[in-house]
This record gives sequence, C-alpha cells and structure tokens, in this order.
Amino acid sequence: MLGFGKKKKTAKKDKEKTAASKKAEETKKDKDEPEAQDTPDEKAPAKKKKKRFSKKRLLIILLVLIAVGASSYVVYTLYFTKKNPGSQKATYTILELNHINLPEEMLKFSFEYFPDLYAAMITFNSEINLFDNEIARIDAIAQKYPDQKKIAAKEKKTWEKAKAALQKVFLKIEKPVKATYVLFRVNKDQGLAQIEDKNKELTELAQTALTAAQELTKKLKPIENVPQGLIKGSIYKLKKKFL
Repeated sequence: MLGFGKKKKTAKKDKEKTAASKKAEETKKDKDEPEAQDTPDEKAPAKKKKKRFSKKRLLIILLVLIAVGASSYVVYTLYFTKKNPGSQKATYTILELNHINLPEEMLKFSFEYFPDLYAAMITFNSEINLFDNEIARIDAIAQKYPDQKKIAAKEKKTWEKAKAALQKVFLKIEKPVKATYVLFRVNKDQGLAQIEDKNKELTELAQTALTAAQELTKKLKPIENVPQGLIKGSIYKLKKKFL
C-alpha cells in the first residue's frame, strides 16, 4: 500500500514537470517568432490628394484678371477722357456741339457740375446729326423720283417730327442750365444748392427724350458683331459704356 502511494505521487510529479516543460517551450517559441507587421497592399494604388486649383490654372486666372484690368484702364484712358496727371480728374475737352445752344463756358460748367447731363448733350448732338442725314437722304430720293414724292414726304414727316420733339426737350433743358450757371457765378452756395436740386430732374428728362429718339435712329446704325471671348468682350462692353 505504501509503495503504491509513492508511485502515484511520482507519476503526478512527472506529469506536472512535462506540462511545465511544454508550456516553457511554447513561451519561448512565441518570443522567438517575429511579430506580424502590417504591410501595405502593393497592388492598391496610392491615393492622390485632389488639388482644388493647380498652379497652371491659378496662373491662367491671374493672367486673365491682369489683362482685363489693363484693358479696362486703357479703354477708359484712351477713349473716354484725358486725365490730368496731377489730380487724376477728368479734364474738359472742347467738343463741337453744333446743336447745343449754350456758350462754351456753360458747356464746361455742365461738364463739371452736370456730368451725366453733359454726356446726354453729346448724345443729343449725334442723334440730331443722324436725323439730318436721314432727312437729306429721303429728299434726294424724292428729287430723283418726283412722281413718287408722296411716299418720300410721308417718311420725311416722321423723321422731322421726331427730330423736333427731341430738340424741344433739350431747348427746355438749356434754360435752367443757363439760370443755374449765372446763379453759381453770383452766389456759389445758392448755385450749388440749385445744382443738387436740378441735376436728377434734368438728366432724367434728357435720357427719356433720347430713348424715344434712339428707338427710331437705331435702324440707321450698323449692326455690331459682339466680340467673343472674355478679354475682347470686356473691352467691347467698356467702349459701349463710356463712348
């Protein structure tokens, strides 16, 4: 009985040693094996960062903006008015306005204190020239074909009526301009107050009359081809605005 118990204890100890030895080998094996490292998938394409604006596109945009700015400055400088380098203010230039019944000093006064009205005066002068040319053309046809003078007479009457209506409005405008100029020379403060009071009224009156006249004369003007492209189109629009 004693021998059997002794053998049983010995077998138990051997079994425990075997288990401990096996566990030690597994621990050593885990230490010896290198840890698995995540490797990038070589087949997966590298993600490219999306650029909102490339350098080339930014350069093109910059060049376009510079070109538009430069063309705007050139058009305004060359085609609209001369500049005084010292003050950078628009300089008055004497123009031949045959259909405006104001002396030169009053035209200059209008340029300085009624600038929009002065621009309308220039347009008015051009419109009257168009009316005169068209009336002369109709007269020439009537003389060439006297047996059809009724046709020419009817058309001529339309143009003469429109011309007279336009002239009537600008004659009406000239009167307060003259009065305001004299008042300004006599009493500057009162003159400035009258300028502020009359400016909008006179300008709107002129523009309304010109709009009606231009509805008739627009067919006498050649059809303009609007240039395509950003730069050429911008220059065209600036010319239309300032000229």
